[in-house]
Order: sequence, then C-alpha cells, then structure tokens
Amino acid sequence: MGAELVTRIPAMGQVYAKAVKTLGRKGKNAVLPSTVLVYREAAADPAKLDEFRHAVGAPANGVLPSLYVHSLVFPLAMSLMLRDDFPLPLLGMIHLSNQVQVNQPLAEDEVFDVEVSSENLQAHAKGATCDLVVRIVVAGVDRMQLRSTFLAKGVELPGAAAPKVVHEDFQPPQRTAAWKLDAGTGRRWAAVAGDYNPIHLCAMSAKVLGMPRAIAHGIYLAARALSGIEPAAGDYSWRIEFKTPVVLPASVDLAFTRTQTGYSVNAWNPRKAKPHFELTLQQG
Repeated sequence: MGAELVTRIPAMGQVYAKAVKTLGRKGKNAVLPSTVLVYREAAADPAKLDEFRHAVGAPANGVLPSLYVHSLVFPLAMSLMLRDDFPLPLLGMIHLSNQVQVNQPLAEDEVFDVEVSSENLQAHAKGATCDLVVRIVVAGVDRMQLRSTFLAKGVELPGAAAPKVVHEDFQPPQRTAAWKLDAGTGRRWAAVAGDYNPIHLCAMSAKVLGMPRAIAHGIYLAARALSGIEPAAGDYSWRIEFKTPVVLPASVDLAFTRTQTGYSVNAWNPRKAKPHFELTLQQG
C-alpha cells in the first residue's frame, strides 16, 4: 500500500465535473487501488463551520462535529474514485452507511493530517459496494476514523456472489421529533458541504441516475440527527445505516431514545411507515 502526498483538497464541484469519465466502468477490473492519499495540516474554515452548524443545528461548543470533518475532507476521498484504477463509477453512487470512531474530538483551531484509502469491494444484491476510509491524525496519534460504504447499482463483479439481504419488519416507535424537508433541501446542503452529486439537486438530474426525484444527502440527515447528541469530549463511536432514500420534498418522523451507553435514533416515512435510517451512538 503506497502513500501519495497531495498538496490540496479539491473542491467537490471539481470532483463531480470530472466524474462523467467514470460512467463506463462496469466492475471488470475488480480490484481497488492500494494507494493511500495523504494531506498534511488540514484545518477548519471558521465561516464554513458556522454554515454547517447553522444548517443542522449543531452547537458552538469549541470542537468540530465529526461530520463537519467528513465534509471538509471527503472531496479527497471522492478524488480517489476518479483514478483510472478505481473499478466503480462515481456518479450515481448510493450512500449505504457510515461508521465513525472518535478517540478525542478535534478542537476548532486544531491542525490535523488526513489519510484516505478504499477497501472491502464486495458484491451486493443490487450491484457492488466498497468502503472509503478516512483517518484523521494529530502528531502521529489517530483521533478519528470515518468509514463510508457506497453502492454502485448495476455493477457486477466477476465471480462474486451477492449475499442474501434479509429485510426485517419495521414497526415505527413512538415519535419524538419530526422534520419537514422541502424540494430545495439538497441544493442548500450542497452549498454548505460542497457535495453537488446530481442525485441530490433536482428531479431532472436525479431521474437520470435512477431516482424518482432528488433525495436528501445522507450526511445531512446524519449531521442533523447528531446535532443534539454528539459528545463534546471523550471517546465515542456512531453508526448510521440508510434503509430507504428520503425523496424530496418529504416529511420525516424520528424517535430519539436514550440507551445505557448513548443514543438510538430511528427515522421513517410517516405515511408509508418505511424506515429511512437507524443511527446508534455509543460513548466510551
């Protein structure tokens, strides 16, 4: 596994402008690149941090929300998918889950290094999945790991059998919160986070990529759910699994449940009683 030092984190718009060239990828070369992209001395942008907090209701508590860090550095992870040796198409990727481990939250003014890699290329019932992994390092110490799992629909991996997917029955719990998301939610979040994936922007661009209308960003949904429960100190971890897309405009019902070690959050479509996501947060 070779490290490749990069001198800047690209803008997400630049990434998507180059993503069209990946549309022809069909998974024939079923090997992920072994390259690790490394960026030294990243830091928060105070203005963009304020925008992020305002957009999701996150507190100004002196530390960086884990998903602000994700939004700041993820264009570097996406640029890994632009490489000629990456086997899956970038456009149309579906966000399935995130797993985040925080060993100690980053202070607002802290400088950190970023290491990006890809792993776990696997067959899926609807295509192929892989993980993009981001390590956040300060003075040689791991402070955070952010793992995102994506699905490339319709891509077949030669010789790989897709595991069977078992869908559990969902019974909506007692609602404790509700969101109203209008049709412009994806465009506003794109302006904050820089994620201009066409699947989130408008009905026309989303339909080209197989969706009935634009869908909400998974990171926006996760960041909004975490805004009132993410710890400001100590070590913690959280995981979100996306069940069905939030097709915009949308009403979303939620249940925030306190557990012995943290929180459990469920979100669902109140009209169809179908789950949108399940998030669990554990401290210690």
